[in-house]
Amino acid sequence: MDEVEEFCLRVLGARELAADAAQRARAETNGDDRIALLRTAVLECRERADRRNEDTLVRDDDLVQDDETAAGSTGLAASVARELADSTARLPERQREALALRELLSLSHEQIARVLGINAAAVAPLLARARLRLRAERRGSAVEQDPRCEHRERALRILASRQDSQPVSAQDNGWVLAHMAECPSCDTAHAAMLEASVCYRAWPRE
Repeated sequence: MDEVEEFCLRVLGARELAADAAQRARAETNGDDRIALLRTAVLECRERADRRNEDTLVRDDDLVQDDETAAGSTGLAASVARELADSTARLPERQREALALRELLSLSHEQIARVLGINAAAVAPLLARARLRLRAERRGSAVEQDPRCEHRERALRILASRQDSQPVSAQDNGWVLAHMAECPSCDTAHAAMLEASVCYRAWPRE
């Protein structure tokens, strides 16, 4: 399975829909332009997601069954796939897209912005929310936010950029390190984001 179809599968969760979306994206785009191809794949996935309804939706069970078949048993790989497919399916569409683009395909924040058609500055906050939501879905509870912290959004944005080896100014870098030393809530959120990334990357590829 190529990366476009794999991306579509992570976003849609249904193998048949993913294959169709990837095929259409390849047919409509110059295959040499990776970003344009993925951008078209995003649009194709969104179109299919909008068309389907709960009565005809096949998502987690098919995906897990296929992973179990590929693994040859209901072993560790199948269990990981089942858990992550279930957790990821409960994320908002844009968060699923961002996670797949970053954790599966290793795109930079600038590239993710081009694929999703958003401002580059919005990518770090989007990934931070996606990682925290994925961790919450897996564990069944969210990381508690300290209402006394007035800088959570700034901290999460910087932490997401640092986590993904994106450029961070010396001022922001120094500030976030000092802030986490004084804010257990943001420090815990940072750990949760790292946990989510590690778990997502453990999802077996096709």
